Amino acid sequence: MQKAQKGFTLIELVVVIVLLGILGVTAIGKYQDLATQAQDAANQGVASEMSAASAINYAASTLGVGTATAVTGTPTCSNAALGYLFASGTTPSEFTVAGTPAACAGAGTTSSCTVAGSGTPAGATATVTLLCTG
Repeated sequence: MQKAQKGFTLIELVVVIVLLGILGVTAIGKYQDLATQAQDAANQGVASEMSAASAINYAASTLGVGTATAVTGTPTCSNAALGYLFASGTTPSEFTVAGTPAACAGAGTTSSCTVAGSGTPAGATATVTLLCTG
């Protein structure tokens, strides 16, 4: 009478471990760049919010409704100068607004600045489009 086998052989265990290792290595490649993509998405989000707020500011200026902020001459691309575009009155501290924008050529023309996050890793910058009011 032969005994029934209980458990796994050493070869079977080694094969399973090797297969799990191969799966792990392929999965790491897919998820390795997520931090950079998250920083880029955050930059894009803040830039889009500023661009939308600039469009609302332009509409308020054009219609003479509310208290619009004049965007004339050459806009200043800095956190302090563009803080009015946020409800809090200040640009989020994790982001830096910079750049050398083009001078406004009249109402409805555009100028642009760049937004970069201070997070790690440093992501790509995003562009803010400012609508000139005059």
